[in-house]
Amino acid sequence: MFKKRYILIGLLWISTLPGCKKDFLEKVPQAAVTDENYYKSAQDLINAINAAYDPIGWETDRKGQIYANLFLFGDVVSDDAIKGGSGTSDIPDFHALETFTGNAGLPALLLPWQRNYTGIYRANIVIEKAPLSNADEAIKNRVINEAKFLRAYYHFELVKMYGDVPLITKVLGANDYDQGRTPKEDVYKQIEADLKDASALPEKGSIEIGRATRGAALALLARVQMYQTRTNPAKWSEVLSNAELVINSKVYDLEENYADIHTVEKENGIESIFEIQSTPKVAGSGGDNNSDWSNGNEGTLINVMFRGRDNGGWGFNCPTLDLLDEFKKEKTVDGKDDPRLKATIIQDGDTVFNEVYKADINVYPYTGTYCRKYVEPMDIFKLGLNQSDGPSNYRLIRYADVLLMAAEAANELGLTDKALAYLKDVRDRVNMPEVTETNKERLREIIWRERRVELALEGHRFFDIVRQGRAKEIMSKT
Repeated sequence: MFKKRYILIGLLWISTLPGCKKDFLEKVPQAAVTDENYYKSAQDLINAINAAYDPIGWETDRKGQIYANLFLFGDVVSDDAIKGGSGTSDIPDFHALETFTGNAGLPALLLPWQRNYTGIYRANIVIEKAPLSNADEAIKNRVINEAKFLRAYYHFELVKMYGDVPLITKVLGANDYDQGRTPKEDVYKQIEADLKDASALPEKGSIEIGRATRGAALALLARVQMYQTRTNPAKWSEVLSNAELVINSKVYDLEENYADIHTVEKENGIESIFEIQSTPKVAGSGGDNNSDWSNGNEGTLINVMFRGRDNGGWGFNCPTLDLLDEFKKEKTVDGKDDPRLKATIIQDGDTVFNEVYKADINVYPYTGTYCRKYVEPMDIFKLGLNQSDGPSNYRLIRYADVLLMAAEAANELGLTDKALAYLKDVRDRVNMPEVTETNKERLREIIWRERRVELALEGHRFFDIVRQGRAKEIMSKT
């Protein structure tokens, strides 16, 4: 597994030699790393592409303020979760977004902008510099396609949050930063072009764990196309085609036990298509432990943020009672609760890793629930030397999501049998009854509900209901 690294390019040449000869001022620095003498070797390119991955995991600003977590926008802003914490003043930006009272100056909205454009800048450097290097063509092509995947990912995060945004496909000079907003349709075209190029990457298993792969590019491409279907229904055929390329590759499958998906033991497992890699330093490993509250941290905050307040955590991203009720609407074939309920929501009195959870009545607002995903035993979490340095990878794309994209696309295209088959794959794992509905509109509602419970608290819900055209209707009821 590769580790994220900052590329520190500094000018070290300092001279105090006497004299004022003109040729002294024109000497070429011998100890400097510059654009002209870097990006030459294969290792230079690997270092550069690693730096382009790094912003994916940024969760804070430089002062360590917590603003940029992915769950905030997909879950807390939706009907699936409340902010939690100790009250409205506990990370007030979260409360402002949850209640739709934030404005354009909110740091929580600024940080994702900065993070994603930093990633785009670093990806553009690789795309421009790699062709000029001395590395062999295979390395050049691979890092360029990784950079295109990342540039697409960062632009997608921006366009789905902000709409029209500046489209940046080159390294900007000092006088180039006054960029206007590009229509989102054009941003999407570039994202798709980058992901189609990135689909030439090796498959999972043929490249270092954690890097972008062919499957990741195709799965993200299907998601990007799905987000455009409300205004361009013709995109559904492309969604299905790219999702099926992932499915038919036979590289991925569902984890046997749903509750295992988000555990440390199953990181980069059979269901994982792309993850944010966390690499906390452990006690006794030596060197800088990287455990701080800024973006130099290589671990994650989500482990401590999702833990209950009475169980060593901060109690954020608490499931709503509406989400809890959604899980209870349907029983398994043998009449039991959907097993995804216990794997997603901790309720007052539940035992998790031999710890009894007593929901803190001081959590705002009180629901008696906590998020189960990414909660790890305290002994595993303590491998990190700081609360900011949790061990869990964040699952950005997993195979069940691809199956549900394929099911939704097939239904929209009138391929009912295919839609039911993909839906069955997801539901069979958790022993839910087979769906036999053939009416397109009713089956659409069933698939949408399945996305909600299958992918709950994974950062998708708000963006799903927006692309479905249901956000106003749903959020007006909360």
